[in-house]
Amino acid sequence: MVPFITFSTLLLLVPNALGAAILAKRDNGCNGFFNGIKDNSNSFTLWAKFPDNSTSQLVMSTFNDNTDANQVYLTPSERGGPMVGNTFVLKNSGLVGSGSDSQIWNSNSIEQGGPFPFSLSSDGSNAGIAEDYCEVPNTSPHGTEINGPLLAVQGNTAEWSVCNRTDNAQYQGIIFNPADYSQDYGYNYGSCQNVTVFLRSEALGNAP
Repeated sequence: MVPFITFSTLLLLVPNALGAAILAKRDNGCNGFFNGIKDNSNSFTLWAKFPDNSTSQLVMSTFNDNTDANQVYLTPSERGGPMVGNTFVLKNSGLVGSGSDSQIWNSNSIEQGGPFPFSLSSDGSNAGIAEDYCEVPNTSPHGTEINGPLLAVQGNTAEWSVCNRTDNAQYQGIIFNPADYSQDYGYNYGSCQNVTVFLRSEALGNAP
């Protein structure tokens, strides 16, 4: 026997379904991890671990001398030009960077083969932030090789790379899943080194 559903019951079900869909979309950065962490209000720094086991702090940089930029990118601290900020928090899978003069930098969506962008918040809010990111407890295959939780994007922790820019090889950027077409974003695919991006802070007990 087919259950009978009244119109009023259907109206009650639809908002609940929509609400679940909205929540799923807003938490898409951690959807692929049963133990993923989408909120971390304790300021942390980001680091890259290279194949030779060296590490480099990651910062938000402009790649030029423009200190009034409205968009910046995640780069190794010594290879990105002027730095605008180097501490972050996670808000509902959105990565928020802190800059000088209390500036707020909101993570943008990152594209395959492209760099890691942030946009300056004009009003200090997190409106329009991309909720693609997740803090993931450090487990296999990294284990004790990396002293800290990993940063994931779109459900992935293994596709980060550091690549040289094509216009100036002294500059490097963090690239997600680099490919030949990364040159369209201004990066030399042949120079890319796979890295693991991880978090460090006093609260995590692994501050440098």
